[in-house]
Amino acid sequence: MHDAWGVRASSPSTTLAIVEQSHTGSEFRYRLQATGVPADVVFTLIAWPVTQRQPSEVLRGVTFNETGLAVCAGRPGTCGDPAKPNDPIDLPFRAVPGEPVRLGVVSQDGALKAFAKIVPLPLQGDDKSCQVSATLLTPGAELVFIEGTGFAPNTELTMASDSEGEKHDAKGKVDAQGRYVSALMPYKLGLSRGTLNVRLKAIACSPAVSVPWGKR
Repeated sequence: MHDAWGVRASSPSTTLAIVEQSHTGSEFRYRLQATGVPADVVFTLIAWPVTQRQPSEVLRGVTFNETGLAVCAGRPGTCGDPAKPNDPIDLPFRAVPGEPVRLGVVSQDGALKAFAKIVPLPLQGDDKSCQVSATLLTPGAELVFIEGTGFAPNTELTMASDSEGEKHDAKGKVDAQGRYVSALMPYKLGLSRGTLNVRLKAIACSPAVSVPWGKR
């Protein structure tokens, strides 16, 4: 579900972007920008934090203005105050390294959907044209999503992981777009916290990333 959350799960010809407005330290504020969304359609805003097993409703009555910005129109059937028509929706988040922000909008009849995700404080590493990133799928990194991009298409690589001395090597296949995905459970018996180190070893590059795990 995390991997599909985005263009693949959105309605055809519809996109949603999470746009940063400001941030101070780990405090971020975002707005939603869409394309292919009619201005007269009313949506429900949903979110899927890593603390929840599934998405949930955040706000009903959301619409998009003529520029594609999510607003509370303040009209009957929409969110907001009539005294503040077409008020942009600001969404605050306190970011944790590697934790995703996953948002979406679904029309009232369920016929139109758009989803987007970002990681405000990414955990990633680069080597030449290649990159590896790690995204937390649970609050304590019990499950970690690994994504590699920029690799030679349709080639093989090795994912080498080391979590507090517990080492594993796994062979993998890069897809036609130069992308590789996997998931790891880094916890080690007897420890409440630690660090997972992951390296994707390919012919032309070998990016690495470190992921702290455990309740902190």
